[in-house]
Amino acid sequence: MTKSDQPPRDQPSANAFYAPTLLPAIEELLARGVAREKIEGLLRRSLFELRTPFMRVPLFLSRSFWAFALEETQDPMIGLTAGRRFVSTATNGLTYLFDVAASLETACDFFERFFPFFSGHFEARIVRHEKGVELRLLDCGGVRASAPIADYILISLCSMLRRKFLASGLEKDPILGVDLAFACPASPENHEQAFRAAVRWGVAQHSIHLDSQLFVIALTPGNHELEQTLVALLEQTRRNSEPTLLEQVSDHLIADLAGANWQQFCAGHHLLERTAARRLKALGWSFSELLDEYRRCRAEDLLQAADLELVEVSDQLGYSDVQSFNRACLRWFGCAPGVYRARWGQTPNDARLSLS
Repeated sequence: MTKSDQPPRDQPSANAFYAPTLLPAIEELLARGVAREKIEGLLRRSLFELRTPFMRVPLFLSRSFWAFALEETQDPMIGLTAGRRFVSTATNGLTYLFDVAASLETACDFFERFFPFFSGHFEARIVRHEKGVELRLLDCGGVRASAPIADYILISLCSMLRRKFLASGLEKDPILGVDLAFACPASPENHEQAFRAAVRWGVAQHSIHLDSQLFVIALTPGNHELEQTLVALLEQTRRNSEPTLLEQVSDHLIADLAGANWQQFCAGHHLLERTAARRLKALGWSFSELLDEYRRCRAEDLLQAADLELVEVSDQLGYSDVQSFNRACLRWFGCAPGVYRARWGQTPNDARLSLS
C-alpha cells in the first residue's frame, strides 16, 4: 500500500532541475575528451556557474544534455557510466541528509520529501507491499525523462543506498531488484551488471526494490539535531528559491504550448516586452528559441507515444498546419514526423542513437 498517490504538497515547479546534479556526468564527458566549450555552449552556462549552489535551470536542458551525451559518445550506456561518479562527486543538502539518516526508511522519507526540488523529472514514492518495499520514481516533469536520465538517477540512488550500509559496517545488500519503464534493450546484461541486481523491463514506473527487513534497521548512529538542521536548511532553500525569468517563461510555455504568447506572458507578469527580452537574452535565450526547444521535446514525447494522429500532434504544439510541423521535424530530427515515429519502433538503443 502506498503512503499516498497524490503529489507532495508545496513542491516547486516540475519544469526545472538542480543544475549541479549534472556535474558528475559532465566530468565523465570531459574525461572522454568532449570539449568543455561544447558543454558550456549547450547549457549556455559556464561550469563555474553550474557549480553555483542551488542553481536551477529549465528541465528541457536535461533532455538536451543527455541527447548531446549520446551523440558525442555513441554510448547508449552513458547514463549508467556517468551515474557511477555521482556518489563520490555530488554533494548537496539532500545527499548529506541521506547519509546522516538513521535508517533507509528515514533516508527515503527525506528523499521522497525533497527529491523533486533537485530532479524536476521525478517524484519519489515509498511503496510497501507483502513482497517488500519499493522506492518508486514517477515521471512528473514538463518534459519526459529519457532512458539515460533514468539510468543516471537510478544508478546514483543504488550507490547511495549501498553506501549507507557500507558506512555502517554491514556487508549486506538492501537492493533486491530494479524496474525500468523502458523496453528491454539488445544487451540487458549491461544494466544487470551495472545495477548488480535483477532488472525487469517495460513496467509502469521505474523503481528500486528493497529488502523490507533491512529497510527499517538502525544504521548510522542517530543524530537528530543534525537531521533537523539539514531539514531546516533545505526547507528554507526551497521556500526562498525564487524562479528566474527563464524558469517563468518555461512554465508559461509548458502550461499551454499551443497558446504560448510573448505579449501575453509579459502582460501577465507586468513586464515591459523590450526590457523582459533583454533580461531573457542576458540569461542566454530568446522567447522564440525556448518555444522551439519545448516544441521539439514535446514532439518527441508525443510521437514516441504513438497514440495521436500527426495532425493532433501538430495542433498540440501550436502549429497552424501540418506542413509547418513537417518542416520543423525535418530541422529537428532530419526526417518527417511519420518517419521519426516509424524509426522509434527499432531496438531502443539503436533508435536513441540514430535519432540523437
